[in-house]
Amino acid sequence: MIPAKSLKPGAPLWRVRITAILWFLGGIAFLLGLPIVLQASPLVLVGIVLVAGVIAGLLAFLLSRVRGGRIGHRWIIGTIASTFVLTALAASPVYYAATFTQFSPAMVPQAVLSNGHKTIVFQGMQHVGTEVFFKTVVYDLEDALSRGSVAYYEGVKPSTPANDAWFASTITGGADLSSAYRELGEVCGLRFQSDYFGLLGRDVREHPAAHVVADVDTAQLHAEYDRLMRSDAAFAAAMRVRETTKTDEETDGLERLVEFLRKGSAGQREIGGVLCRGYMTFAMHQSSQDELNKLILVYRNRVLARALIAEPRRRIYLTYGAGHLQGILTLLRQADPKWQVQSVKWARTIDRQERLAGKL
Repeated sequence: MIPAKSLKPGAPLWRVRITAILWFLGGIAFLLGLPIVLQASPLVLVGIVLVAGVIAGLLAFLLSRVRGGRIGHRWIIGTIASTFVLTALAASPVYYAATFTQFSPAMVPQAVLSNGHKTIVFQGMQHVGTEVFFKTVVYDLEDALSRGSVAYYEGVKPSTPANDAWFASTITGGADLSSAYRELGEVCGLRFQSDYFGLLGRDVREHPAAHVVADVDTAQLHAEYDRLMRSDAAFAAAMRVRETTKTDEETDGLERLVEFLRKGSAGQREIGGVLCRGYMTFAMHQSSQDELNKLILVYRNRVLARALIAEPRRRIYLTYGAGHLQGILTLLRQADPKWQVQSVKWARTIDRQERLAGKL
């Protein structure tokens, strides 16, 4: 409905129609945004109305100086319109994040690689994802182990206390990665991968040779870091900038976010989860050009490729970060051009929380 007297008597029909459409669309946008705003906090709606009143008051005052007329009427109409717009704007990031997550999902590949003699199932991973995704991976891995495959896992291994301390300070920023990822999963309404790989504990104890942590240790990583610092000017410059710009706020930013959302209401945590999943989905679509990838991706790919080539067993089930696939395939083909991708299937790793209800 168009507010009374929002149009001048005798206004052209096209203006009446356009105004009616705008009020209708504004009302729909307000009704869509209102549940999100109230879920965040009723105080947010109060704040929106107050801001809308101020904006409308300023506009009404300016229009009265230019065109004349009553300020009060313009202020009421302007407050209603501004409330509609501000409510829609306040809720739009939540709707955008939810839509982006569903229609442009984060996905990882499961690629079957073979050179005719050896077969590698590369299961792309990410640290935090849906429960369905991780349970599916564990089920596939258990099936592969039962068929005689060897399982290869990602995970930088500890070495000496000095190198472990360097890794914690330089690479992870002093954070406990397992705790950080688990907390991130809680905030986003997702799960941490290690919580599900623990289901393989019995098989690891009974068949330790079938489970291989195929990664570098902190001493190897430190040595390669030092080599790059000496031989790669771009890497050295980027690391010096990274060190000088690193702050305590960057280190504990995730902890602050997690703590803030933990103190929030159930509705606020749900909104935080939607925004978090949307951000993670967006981040998964971005390609990183970080110089640190020369250490984290390129170097570790070389070590992993050597281990895969040297592995005498013919069937390998490899769970590794999805970003490693292209580099690994390139290195395998350099050693043996017969390596081919036999098949690829994709799995989404981030999704809205599933809610099921039924009656007995």
